[in-house]
Amino acid sequence: MNPITTTLMEKANEKIDQFLLMRKEASAQMEKAIAGLYEMGVRFYQASEDGGAPEVTAAQNLIPRYEVTLQDFEWKAIYDDGGELDQYGNQENHFGDIDQSRLAKIMFIGNFEIDTSNIEKRPVITMDFKTGLFEFLNCGPMDVRGKLTRPCVGDKKLILFRRKRETFSVGVNGKKDLEMTGDQIVYIRYYLGYETSDRKVLICIYPNGDVGIEENK
Repeated sequence: MNPITTTLMEKANEKIDQFLLMRKEASAQMEKAIAGLYEMGVRFYQASEDGGAPEVTAAQNLIPRYEVTLQDFEWKAIYDDGGELDQYGNQENHFGDIDQSRLAKIMFIGNFEIDTSNIEKRPVITMDFKTGLFEFLNCGPMDVRGKLTRPCVGDKKLILFRRKRETFSVGVNGKKDLEMTGDQIVYIRYYLGYETSDRKVLICIYPNGDVGIEENK
């Protein structure tokens, strides 16, 4: 065989091997990235073929309720007389629908389950609106709990909101142009706390059940 032809073939084979290695490494990086996003509680949606609700493609022990509300956590207000107001009842209720003058407790209840021996598998965060104290079930690291042990009695204003990051993934089509791949990427954080004339306490509840302190002063 012509030595020049052999050299060209060897160079072509080396280039193929390089590209195959790049593809393998890229695939491993993709798997690592997706696993990291799932662990954070990032949700991936794809539009359903029948035009109905989007289908979630990233699940973390989600319960059927999630498919109804598409919320990792829902709040529930409990009043002094035992009455309750759910965020999602016959209709979606909002912050302004909560009667703070009668509010006893406010809860955030997860729409997914944690691997635990407890009977209740969902993460639940409860704030006693009278004392300002928090309770955590199946969530909340000890260092966070330890910083939220100071009660606050008296008048206070409820803080309750969520922040949503929403984007769409971009891929490459057959013409090597960037295009939307159809994945809708959603990351929602939930905030709960209270404020007085001289104090503000606010926690952030992440969609994977992690809890952090945003403000405590």
